[in-house]
Amino acid sequence: MSRRLAIPLLTAAVALSGCKPLSFLAYALWPGSREREVQAEYAGLADSTVAVVVYCDQGVLYEYPHVRLAVSSVVTEQLRQNVKGIRPIDPRRIAKYQDEDIYWDEMDKTALGKSFAADRVLFISLMHYSSREPGSLTLYRGRITAQASVYDVALPERKARVWNWDNIKVVYPEHDPTGQMRDSDAAIRFRTQQILADMLAKKFYDHKVPIE
Repeated sequence: MSRRLAIPLLTAAVALSGCKPLSFLAYALWPGSREREVQAEYAGLADSTVAVVVYCDQGVLYEYPHVRLAVSSVVTEQLRQNVKGIRPIDPRRIAKYQDEDIYWDEMDKTALGKSFAADRVLFISLMHYSSREPGSLTLYRGRITAQASVYDVALPERKARVWNWDNIKVVYPEHDPTGQMRDSDAAIRFRTQQILADMLAKKFYDHKVPIE
């Protein structure tokens, strides 16, 4: 129903039956009214300098050499667009640091953050990352299993982890794989990374979700 028709209906409802029909019709006619507010799980990234650091094992890195930079870039951009006052470190600077120091992953997270003059480190561990359907060379489906933690660089290392999310899972496409004639490997990987970034970023800012 168009809004042009909806407004007279709402007016008539108020005149005939009081305010309750107005609330009902507003709920029915405007999808935006069927939403609820979700508060940030952790609001400490706002107004902070944040380094998004991605870890994966050598097997994943061998098959996808640029995965750390790719995931860090997409997550960083999602945070930049939605978290008020955030000052993200350039992902290229972080990737360069990782390439130049093979022992970077043995550093304390607070020391790692201080090396970038960051207030917080969002550390993402890719436990599984793939873009092909198992056993197939022509069917694509992005899969990510990850863990994510936020470290407050100002705190002692043993107390620095201030937020954590285990067992993050992303599958794209969700129901069926896609053939290479429809979507390229790169497109599947990018979309899978976007879904991960959106899921993660929503943990750090207030947002609305549909009421089911």
